Amino acid sequence: MADFQTTTNPLPHGKPSKAFDTIGFLKRYGLFVLIIGSFLFTLSVPVVLLISKPNYEAKALIRIDPVIPSLITKSEDPSIINYYQDYARTQAKRMMQFEVLKRTVEKLTPEEKAAVLPPALPADKCAHILGLIIKVTPMSGTHLIQVSVSSPKRKGLATLLNTFMEVFLEKVRTNTEMQDNERLTFLRNKQQGLTAEITNIEEQLSQLTGDIYTASFSEDYNLASKKTEELQKLYVRTFEERVIAENNFNTTLKANELLESLSLDPMVEELVIKDQSLDFTSSWTYQQLQQMRSSTDGLTKNNPDRIYVEQRMEGMQSYEKKLEDEIRDNARTILYGKRDYDLQKDLILAENRFEKASNAETEVLEKLKQNQEEGVRISVGMHLGQALDSRLEHKRALLNRIDTRIHELEVEGKAPLRISIESQAREPDSAADSNVKKLMLIFFVLSFGSTGGLFLAYDFFDNRIRRPEEIQHGLGHPPAAVIPDAGKALLSQEIESNPVTAGALRSLAVRLKHEQEKHGAGIILFTGIEKGVGSSSIAFNTTRALGTLVPKVLFIDADTSNRSTELVPEIPADAPGLLDILSSSIPWKTTIRTRMENNMDIMPTGNATGGSIPQQKLANVLKEIRKEYDIICIDSAPLMESDLTENLVTHTDITTLIALGDSTLFRDLRTAAELLVYLNAPVIAPVLNWGGYKRSFSIDKLLEKRPEFLNRVNTEKLETLLRELPSTTELLQKTKERARKLLQKAQEMAKTLLQKIQAKIKWGRKK
Repeated sequence: MADFQTTTNPLPHGKPSKAFDTIGFLKRYGLFVLIIGSFLFTLSVPVVLLISKPNYEAKALIRIDPVIPSLITKSEDPSIINYYQDYARTQAKRMMQFEVLKRTVEKLTPEEKAAVLPPALPADKCAHILGLIIKVTPMSGTHLIQVSVSSPKRKGLATLLNTFMEVFLEKVRTNTEMQDNERLTFLRNKQQGLTAEITNIEEQLSQLTGDIYTASFSEDYNLASKKTEELQKLYVRTFEERVIAENNFNTTLKANELLESLSLDPMVEELVIKDQSLDFTSSWTYQQLQQMRSSTDGLTKNNPDRIYVEQRMEGMQSYEKKLEDEIRDNARTILYGKRDYDLQKDLILAENRFEKASNAETEVLEKLKQNQEEGVRISVGMHLGQALDSRLEHKRALLNRIDTRIHELEVEGKAPLRISIESQAREPDSAADSNVKKLMLIFFVLSFGSTGGLFLAYDFFDNRIRRPEEIQHGLGHPPAAVIPDAGKALLSQEIESNPVTAGALRSLAVRLKHEQEKHGAGIILFTGIEKGVGSSSIAFNTTRALGTLVPKVLFIDADTSNRSTELVPEIPADAPGLLDILSSSIPWKTTIRTRMENNMDIMPTGNATGGSIPQQKLANVLKEIRKEYDIICIDSAPLMESDLTENLVTHTDITTLIALGDSTLFRDLRTAAELLVYLNAPVIAPVLNWGGYKRSFSIDKLLEKRPEFLNRVNTEKLETLLRELPSTTELLQKTKERARKLLQKAQEMAKTLLQKIQAKIKWGRKK
């Protein structure tokens, strides 16, 4: 039993179309195919004997050398020993290409073409014919390929086969030359490119040589680098001299500052003391003063003579003092001036030496920097030159190899092919065989293939359910029960006479009781997909089986079109029932009929008042009845034919959907199940019954709803043909008539053939 939920796809686990049953097809139609096919094949045997013709065959051999000698190079391995068989099969496939066959036809003269092929047929059509009559087969254990051509015509076969091999060898030669031409074109383009690159590199080297003044790109020839080394040594010396001169200048400057702070007064006094003029003047002044002082002895202070003498003495002392001061000033001037001159001279000399050393250092440093930049430029140029030299050498080596390879390919292009003709074809002297076997095979395939195809087409369009797996395929769940044969058996003795059917119904009752105990499913609706599926019989007998499992069981007959309770002897035909309850105020309990034999109560269909059935009371009536009974089983009309059944679905717990094997269509099963899903049926229990009334299907019924993929195919002509087919009886009569006529013709042809064979035998004996 399956619980289906309403989704965008109402049956998400089912498939929209029925799967093809190969085993079932063979069981149903295998014997018919075998008999009809054998009959048709038997009728075709005399035709084969009449239309058979002798077959002539011409053969030739092609040799494939596994090793070919190399002329001047061994760059490519000329041996195919390791993969010879693959190579031979590849060449055999290449020989049968359409271009080779068409070229063969075009190369034949009109007379040669007419000898084997239809003269008015285009070359491409003739090429397809050649593909059927020419065979290319590598011969195992040899280096040969056998090429053969067969035809009912004897003349022209050898010419055709020789032309075919010549065309293929021309193609191989052309492909080899084209392959070499492609290589040569590539290599020549590469050669031109390398020549242009070498010219460009040489121009760069020429320009670089002018920039760095050397064509030898080695550091040994980098004069700027050597000059830099000398300038570095010179700069070290000038730096040392500049440091010494700077220190000497700073020392002289500090010494001058210290010497200027020293006083020269002692030396001035020394010069004053050593001055002869001052010494002479001092001595003479001293003598004169002594004489004048002696002349004043005895004179008073106010004596004019004494005053005069004293004034003269003061004048002489003043002169001496003045002279001493002048000498001291002169000495001071001379000494300080001389000292300043000497200090300034030493400072100027030290400063000059410092400036000289600094200028020399600066100039050497500038020269060093300039030379370093020049050295770096030249070194970079040398590195670039080395790279260009290396590239030039590589390009020249590659150019030499390409030149050598071009020469090799030009010479190898003249080498012999690996494939050659070992032996030419010759015209056949006699027939190799006949086409009887091929014709037999063709008629055998046509006889059985056409018969099997017709039955296969019929089975493909036959949408009937033939096995339980198809219910699972369509709904996504297996059937709840498979009833071997219920039919319209309602009475216990009728069911019990078939124990298999009775057992299947009791098994279904047990499952329904289990659902009632587990999920409280008290109302069970039995409905068929169509009329005559045995739903009433299954519903009644399942209710009877449930009467042995639960205390109180009620069977309600709600099928107004096929009242199953009329077959029960205890219930009169005009007994009130469900319809009376729905259309009037009669109590439902007054309609119950009890069968003590099966422990079950029955509510008949009742008497219809005409028109539509009022269903307003249906829900309340079922609720009241459910309070009194453990399980209620309702038999209703087919789901898709009754609105009462659809209403009952909405008030029941389990809907038992019954399909009839070999009668119910697969698409009707899915349509009914989808309707139940849309009606929110809580549980759907599909049941497959093999009893009931099986319908016969016409061509129109089979083509009523085509498979989905056929909607994209134009099958109007096929449908028209199938619709115009006669009835089965008429078809059988026409088939018998035609078979009789064919048999007569076959007998006549057999007699004619026998007469021809006897005539040939007599002619052979006479010859």
